[in-house]
Amino acid sequence: MTNPNNNQNFNDEALRINRSLKKENDKLKELIIPMQDLGRTLKRENDALSEIVDEFDDFLLNYFNVLNDEDDRVVGRLQDMIIKVRSRG
Repeated sequence: MTNPNNNQNFNDEALRINRSLKKENDKLKELIIPMQDLGRTLKRENDALSEIVDEFDDFLLNYFNVLNDEDDRVVGRLQDMIIKVRSRG
């Protein structure tokens, strides 16, 4: 930064402001890093749950296909329910 008015206290003021900003920045980092870790953990858990839900969806569809080979309406309703649940995410 340049000293626009040849102010003798300009450098001291700039240093004071920089120190203050650094303290604020350090406090923000203390908050952000744990939040990033939490976000990564939640993403992993969500991915794992999504896999379980997908497997369960497949199980239900296969189960109803076996039981209701002649009644496609049951399978269609089940597929509609699965689509509605997935669209909420």
